[in-house]
Amino acid sequence: MNEFKNVQSAIDTLLDTKSFVRRRKKNDKDKKKELFFQIINGIEEVIIRSNLMVIDFGLDNSKYDESFLMVIDALIYMNFGKEAAELVSFYIWDRLNPDGSINPVMCDNEEEIILNNPYELWELMIKVNPKL
Repeated sequence: MNEFKNVQSAIDTLLDTKSFVRRRKKNDKDKKKELFFQIINGIEEVIIRSNLMVIDFGLDNSKYDESFLMVIDALIYMNFGKEAAELVSFYIWDRLNPDGSINPVMCDNEEEIILNNPYELWELMIKVNPKL
């Protein structure tokens, strides 16, 4: 609540008025979006951890992680649909090249879209399926 006090104070000073700032209650779409970001970030952490284990210790956990990732893939497909699941799969597995460069998503209208983070992925998923 303290961060809201700073915003409220700045607005009061700027507009020379007495304001009231409060947090908006999250609706189901906000909660779904937040969970999506947690899932994508979690998957990326698992992949990075797995890659570091191979590099640092020569331990390959891919067989172990694979069944968990397959379950997550199925849940994403079930929850978001085929097109969105394909975008997530691209983002996780095909977006980054070994040299760090980013592959664009190729849209039906020949447009190339660069996805830099899960937020941009979410926005593209919304364009593909506005019902999300």
